[in-house]
Amino acid sequence: MQVRESLEREVETCLERQLPDVDLREVSLVGPEHSATLRVVIDHPDGVDHGICEQVTRALQSVGLNDHYGIEVWSPGPEPPLRTRDHFEQARGHRVALRVDDDGRRRSRAGVLESLTTEGVRLQTASGVIEVPFSAIRRARDRDGGHTC
Repeated sequence: MQVRESLEREVETCLERQLPDVDLREVSLVGPEHSATLRVVIDHPDGVDHGICEQVTRALQSVGLNDHYGIEVWSPGPEPPLRTRDHFEQARGHRVALRVDDDGRRRSRAGVLESLTTEGVRLQTASGVIEVPFSAIRRARDRDGGHTC
């Protein structure tokens, strides 16, 4: 987990410095450790096209990330990832899907994002309102939002 968090901070810092209009949505490593691919999901106010993906790839290469990983840059697609508090704010009132760590067990939660608290999110689910702390969320998607390529 620490490798992913460190890598996420490195990518975030790189993009903030070189391409501040790019919104980092998700960072993941795909494949075996010795030949992993760094997959970066981004968004941009003008949309994500080949040119933006190329700029992001070059920015990541400029800080040496291609020395350790293959690099893939993706658009957010029809169900954009939710990574930051701002992303969750933008998804208020939308159907969301969460993968959470519940006492060491991975679980899925889905519902309408009702509100944010200082510690997490409140979801309206089929069985009622639940609160999920940000610290437990491992992955989140906005099922009602996003862009298509």
